Order: sequence, then C-alpha cells, then structure tokens
Amino acid sequence: MTDSRPQLYEQASQYQHWRFTRASLEKLRDANNKRGTDRVLRGLKEEANVSDNQSTLETHISEATNNLLTPGEELQLIDYYLQMIKVYAQIYRKNGLLKPDALDDVKATAINFMKRFYLHNVVFDYPPKSIMLTCFYLATKVENAFMKIDDFVRPLQAAETKRGSKVQTRGEDILGLEFVVIQSLQFELAAHHPYRAAYGLYLDMQAFITDSALLKDVFDRTHYYIDLSLFTDLVFLYQPSQIAMGAFKLAAREKDLDIDSYLTQRFEARSLELLYSVLDDIQDTVGAFKNTSQKDAQAIDRKLILCRNPEKNPNSKLYKKKAADQNDVPYVSDSDSD
Repeated sequence: MTDSRPQLYEQASQYQHWRFTRASLEKLRDANNKRGTDRVLRGLKEEANVSDNQSTLETHISEATNNLLTPGEELQLIDYYLQMIKVYAQIYRKNGLLKPDALDDVKATAINFMKRFYLHNVVFDYPPKSIMLTCFYLATKVENAFMKIDDFVRPLQAAETKRGSKVQTRGEDILGLEFVVIQSLQFELAAHHPYRAAYGLYLDMQAFITDSALLKDVFDRTHYYIDLSLFTDLVFLYQPSQIAMGAFKLAAREKDLDIDSYLTQRFEARSLELLYSVLDDIQDTVGAFKNTSQKDAQAIDRKLILCRNPEKNPNSKLYKKKAADQNDVPYVSDSDSD
C-alpha cells in the first residue's frame, strides 16, 4: 500500500502559496508595475489640487511621467538592496549582535521576505531600503536571533554618521513598516532554505563517495552557490532540496568531483531524468546571475525620487494634507456604552 500523504515540505505555506512559474512571475510583476505607475500619476494629479504652485507641480508630473520605472528597473533596484542584506548581516555579526550559527537563516529569511513583499508591492509606494531593513529586523525575530530595535539601528546610525549623512535611520520607521510587511507576507512567516538540505545531502553522500576530503571541499563550496541562489527567483520555482542539489552539482563540477554516480544509485532512471532537467535549470539560473552595480542602483534611485507615489511619500504635500485631515476627524467609539 503506497503512502498518499504529501511530503513534509509540500504541506508548508511556502510550497502552497509562494510557488510560481517564470511566466506567472513576469505577468504578476508587470501587472504590479502597471498598477503602481497608474497610482503615481493619479496621486500627482490629486496633489495638484492641493498645491499652491501649479507650475512646479506640472514640472513634477512631467518629470515623473518621463522617469517611471519599468518592471526590469524595479527588479534591479530591489536586487541591489537584497545584496545589502548580506552586507548588513556581516555588520551585525562583527558587532556581536548576530551569532554565526544564526547568520545564514536570518540572511536567507530576510531575502525571502523582501522578495515575497515585492510580489504584491512596488518601489513607487515602498522604497526598498526601508523595506529591506524591516525585513531584516523581522527575520531576526522569526529565526530566534532577536535584538532590541535600539541595538539594531545603532550600527546603521554609526555608519551614517561616519559617511556624514544628514539622514539617520530611526527605529520607529522600521517598526512602523512591520505590519505592512507581515500583511504582504499574508502572515506566513515560515521560510525554508537550501542550507539544511545541502547538509543532509552531504551526510548521505558520505556512504557513496570515498574521497571524504574532496567531498567536504565540495560541500563547503556549495554554500557559496546557495548564497547566490537566494537572489534569484529559484525560491519561487523549486524546492529547497532541489536548489541544494543544483548548488552541489555546481560545486562538484568546479572541484572536479563526479556526483552523478551517487545520483544514479539514489534515484530510479525515470525520476533521475526529471531531476536532471530541474538541476540543469537551477545551475543555468545561478550561473547567469549578475549583481546590480552600485552605479546602476544609484541611477535608478534618482529616477525613483522623481516618480514616488505622493500618497505614500511623507515628504509630499498630498501625504501631509491627508495626514492632517485624518487627525482632524473626531473620534467616534464603536462601543454602545456612554
């Protein structure tokens, strides 16, 4: 009698609600971008109604229209700040705020959260630096590496002071976005990564591969390729165990270790044929990944300044007016009591 129950990972919310095809991801991002640009233009026209300087607003609308980000530019900017998560993780480790054994899970979970967030949001509404910091702070809680918000912002403020920045990261800004992020994650905070699966593969391979020193060398290198995979869309396409095996294949090829013999012993021919097509796609995707350069990110960031959604921008006149109007509304209790 066969066991018809789903595999453990198939019961996870990540598998059930955050799995896509490449085509569906592109369609989703294109639609989000279109809705986002529509909100920007609609917000700017609404802001024109509350502005006392029409010529300036007309110039702003023209600049925004000419600098609206494409879906590709949005992805590039998001990717740059995803890379910054890796940088910040090392800063917190060096400051003793993040233990080495928690580093990978916090980093990977923060990246996972940020990638999920921008499947339902756009950078016009929520610039990625603020979201990146909120996702990182939320990940420290989820992965049992919690730190106080004052401790979290202290290294950031020190770096900003050193650079001579006039703007300081504030804890309340990070906390203020937490619910927005959690809501966009559909309150699903469990994130699964390839690191543990790679270790399981390493242990299993020891029974089939005699050169233990080379195998250990390959396993250590696998970590590098898993790190790269986090910044791609593979998390939305494949299971962590498949990504781990793809990373193992890349590392084995680099170190000249044949692991195909291991695979032929562990999988039936039909299953192996299907697996190889998955592994080939994973290896091609990781191999083709390129970081967004700081220069490119800065150029896109400059465009974003011109096309922020004024309804979500605290510096805009529309945002300030709506906030003031909201404060003027008298409080009405939902209670029937006097």
